[in-house]
Amino acid sequence: MEMERRLIAIGTKQNGKLWGGHFGMAPFYDIYSTEGKFIERRENPFGAGSGKHEHHDNPKLIVDLLRECKVFIARNIGPDSKKKLLKKFGITVILTDVDETEKALKEFLKSNGKSNTTK
Repeated sequence: MEMERRLIAIGTKQNGKLWGGHFGMAPFYDIYSTEGKFIERRENPFGAGSGKHEHHDNPKLIVDLLRECKVFIARNIGPDSKKKLLKKFGITVILTDVDETEKALKEFLKSNGKSNTTK
């Protein structure tokens, strides 16, 4: 039975700020409820510094790692990946140019997920 996707994942660096590189290379993902409650920080075994880059050919690895997340908030993700995540997996990608995780999350929650970009 497949788990229902209902949480939010934000690609982050060690210091908790948003990762500026591609979402799939983020060293960590901070997981939040749709009410904005922090749940956990999950390490990305395929992230920068891991020496593994399999996800570039198989985005399902990141999708499976974040199996309960329906929204990915990122500073950078390829347009093809963004489309594929929505069409194939039902995952909404929100691009942001802010550096602070909490601010990006609050902006997304404030927009109720209707926006494609937060400023």
